[in-house]
Amino acid sequence: MRVMVSAAGSPASVSILRHLKALGHEVVGINARVETEKLGRAFCDRFFLCPLASASAYLDFLVERLADVDAFLPFIDEELIAIADGWSRIPKILTGRVALSDPVVIRDCVDKCRFQRACVEAGLPIAPTAKSPPAYFKPRFGRGGRGVLEVLDGRMFEALEGWDGVIQRAIRGEEFTVDAIFDRDGQLLATASRKRLLAAGVSTIGEVGFDPALHRLAERIGSNWHFKYAINFQCIRDGAGKDWIIELNPRLAGSAIFSTLADCDPFSATIALLSGGSWKGHPKRLRVWRYWKEMSEELSP
Repeated sequence: MRVMVSAAGSPASVSILRHLKALGHEVVGINARVETEKLGRAFCDRFFLCPLASASAYLDFLVERLADVDAFLPFIDEELIAIADGWSRIPKILTGRVALSDPVVIRDCVDKCRFQRACVEAGLPIAPTAKSPPAYFKPRFGRGGRGVLEVLDGRMFEALEGWDGVIQRAIRGEEFTVDAIFDRDGQLLATASRKRLLAAGVSTIGEVGFDPALHRLAERIGSNWHFKYAINFQCIRDGAGKDWIIELNPRLAGSAIFSTLADCDPFSATIALLSGGSWKGHPKRLRVWRYWKEMSEELSP
């Protein structure tokens, strides 16, 4: 299959691109940053610079590229918003190639304020909003920790009044990311839970395995939204053993390669389900170390 991947050429994308090629797919990469082009071309069969997802030209670019691929795996939240807002402008034959849930699900989950309210209304264990520090402020829209502020004192808490976002109570404990795979009908097929041991923006060392409590939490979340394909959510397990949701991304995770190495592959699952097939998997317990490898090019004087 011809599989298009966004954010191609970023450091974390390389292992994903290699994996997709090893599965026998033709990989088409896109990225809006011109600095990524060299790396993207090195690891993709084809690579295209694309408009920013916030630009009006993005949707036209996407429709043109979708006509030439079999599947599209988006990784950027701004893309999800643009696709959800422009869903009616994408020909129906092409929307079936996009590995995303329906637009209403995307809007519910990408908007952190909207997601907070929805979880409270559904009785899901979302980290509660805070009335005082310690807390964390998260902008309404954001990814990769951008704009997240740790609120440690009252003056900072007061300064955040009126900011567009959610202030969650700081919960201390073990941090997990759960890759959850749903079929086209919204049924949960598998989960792989990744305990973050070390991170630098993205996970660099983690432990992967099956956690029954987090699998049940994924089932509860899935009963409130009709998810399709792979999603991921983050949670904190406090000292009493309770799991608190802190964020959900209705898309593949950039570190889902950890789950792939543990024999629970969200990438092959998504592609199989997107094309109308079936998939089964269950993670083994594994520790993963991530590292970067450099590529260089001599420049003219």
